[in-house]
Amino acid sequence: MRFITASQIFDGKQFLQKDTAIVVDEKNSFVETVSYASVDAGKLEKYDGIITPGFVNAHCHLELSHLYNLISQKTGFVGFAMELMSKRFSFSQEMIGEAMLIAEAQMWDNGIVAVGDISNTADSFPYKDQSEMIYHTFVELIALNPGLAEKVMMGGKELQMKIKNHSSSLAPHAPYSVSLELMREIAKAGKENLPLSIHNQESKAEKEFFETGTGRVLELYAHLNIDISYYKPSGKTSLQTYLPSLSSDRNLILVHNTFSNKADIEFARQLNKKLFWCLCPNANLYIENALPDVNLLRAQNCKIVMGTDSLASNHSLSVIDELNVLMREFDLMDTEEVLTWATSNGAEALEIQGRVGRFIKGKNAGLNLIRLENKQFSFERKLA
Repeated sequence: MRFITASQIFDGKQFLQKDTAIVVDEKNSFVETVSYASVDAGKLEKYDGIITPGFVNAHCHLELSHLYNLISQKTGFVGFAMELMSKRFSFSQEMIGEAMLIAEAQMWDNGIVAVGDISNTADSFPYKDQSEMIYHTFVELIALNPGLAEKVMMGGKELQMKIKNHSSSLAPHAPYSVSLELMREIAKAGKENLPLSIHNQESKAEKEFFETGTGRVLELYAHLNIDISYYKPSGKTSLQTYLPSLSSDRNLILVHNTFSNKADIEFARQLNKKLFWCLCPNANLYIENALPDVNLLRAQNCKIVMGTDSLASNHSLSVIDELNVLMREFDLMDTEEVLTWATSNGAEALEIQGRVGRFIKGKNAGLNLIRLENKQFSFERKLA
């Protein structure tokens, strides 16, 4: 048995009493908490800092890791997407695989134990099937043309069948790239305990496309030589347009939310009681040079989770780096609250709260040692 304590211990929801020690077995599975006064001093491991459960990265694109440092910054989503598509398939499978291994090791070394990962291809499946981390793959579907919904659903199910050793569900890419017909099919397709995910209100271009039928999304479709003459703007925000078609009893992770407003949030919460608002601030700065209104989300009691997005749109895969942006930009002071975003909320969003996110008896949910100085976290090391 190991007996571990620190200046503070955060259990995924709250800080424990100051005299607490964590007991783990020889496999680093959690046994119990005890008062460290009851532990032989020679057996007690004491650390300066905060112990937390392992972090949950609720939104990543592992298969894009080979594009690290290759996509221009601050070009807006349409510029980013066009450059990404022009470069994505110019690499050998060996190079793509190598980059994924490096990215996965980086997440593990940064204290991440579970990942909600987006896949458009099967490239990442073998790596995730064999990983020490827990993965849930969102097999992402794209088709704005309603006539393609059935065909795209069949393709998604075929791709999903290639996953051998981790959980998965079908997911729509984004409001501007998925028809309402396809949204409805996706909402009906999955099991009740498997989450949904969608890129939500990520750009100004998305807002313009839905409200007025103008803006740079038109440029994107022209660049792809895809005819969308059938498309008619709803005159409403994208979220208020698509969410009734995606409503279900399953968890729904809304990713980015950079341009979500109060009316959107109130509308969404009336329709779905299992919403999670995923923030990827470094990617938002990389692509749009904008951030979601975090204090609005907090004031509306939204359940916030954290994501890193991909190395195509970020300089690192670190939940701590993401938290630090929010701590700095929004003057966040409640350490318990933000650490909950990085741990138990993420586990709940991915429906893996029985495995990670808190200290769970009989489970190795990870033990991270971090520090907090001048309202910025630093990751020190993995303790288990």
